[in-house]
Amino acid sequence: MSNIKFGLVPPMPGANCDELINFSIKADEMGFDSLWFPDHLAFIAPSPAFEAWTIAAVVAKLTKNITIGTTSDPHRNHPAVFAQRLATVDHISKGRVSLGLGVGESMNTDAYGIPWNNPFKRMTESMDIMKLLWSTKETVSYKGDFFELKDASLLLNLYEDKNSIPFYFATHTDKGLDLIGRLGDGWMPLDLTPKLYSIYLEKIKNSALNAGRDIQSIDPTVWIFTSLGKDEDEAYKSLEPYRYVCIMQEQLKKAGYDIDIPDEYKGINYFNITPTDEVKKQKFRELGNFFPREAVIDFTITGSKNDCIKKIEKYIDNGVKHFVLFHYFSPDPNYAMEVYSKEIIPYFNS
Repeated sequence: MSNIKFGLVPPMPGANCDELINFSIKADEMGFDSLWFPDHLAFIAPSPAFEAWTIAAVVAKLTKNITIGTTSDPHRNHPAVFAQRLATVDHISKGRVSLGLGVGESMNTDAYGIPWNNPFKRMTESMDIMKLLWSTKETVSYKGDFFELKDASLLLNLYEDKNSIPFYFATHTDKGLDLIGRLGDGWMPLDLTPKLYSIYLEKIKNSALNAGRDIQSIDPTVWIFTSLGKDEDEAYKSLEPYRYVCIMQEQLKKAGYDIDIPDEYKGINYFNITPTDEVKKQKFRELGNFFPREAVIDFTITGSKNDCIKKIEKYIDNGVKHFVLFHYFSPDPNYAMEVYSKEIIPYFNS
């Protein structure tokens, strides 16, 4: 099992600037492959949201090997501004930048009057414009449904004049999976069982085949919660209060769990809650009460070191090659980070 990558999500929300930077330096020194900063204006949790690319720029200067990315949306930044920002950090990092794009979240748009209409089209146009601007120092024009360039030139290309940075997409929809197969560099879904992952990945493979692409050019990634403890009971106890973020309810039935969720909780998920909606936030937390332990274990990497290795092997057997870990739900996050660094990562890449 070679070329299996392990990345981390820094503790956002919760950590301050210095803690985020120090965490990132430590992750680089410990041999993790990637860091992914959530790009938020606000979090559901009552904690400040530091601007992700500002933190990433500092981290880019202070680290040597680790890939640096964020999970962002196409609504809050004009793609020309975003292209400039990404190119700048790419130069600071000497070419270690990646971008995760999704269709956006209510917490980052609704309260600020930021439009959220036809998000998929906005996302694809944003990618097209960024790649166009990076491709030349000459002027370019573009006319889309949402964005328009006329004789525009960025003049700032990417590090070593490469044509693009890797674009990862966070999606489960047929349209999104088809986009990845045709044009994406990576897929980074959240909260899937190994079997569900394989089903969705097959759609990407079919799209890539139809587009004449080599599936090996696409990085199959999963964002996943992990709780590593001395045994499954200890690890699950630490994760249990956060069950509501470990599973998206629409995936439960697809995974074979016939669970009756009351109507008042249906449709609630992390992506459609605003930080000031205390009622909906409470409903979201209560939603976790309907997720049985068996399902939480199925959707996460939870247990002892050996339990976690066996679960990672299941994901690899179903196509995952890059794990992005929410490790700070472990009983001792520092211990979990050490075990992944010194024992689990070498096990899979020795």
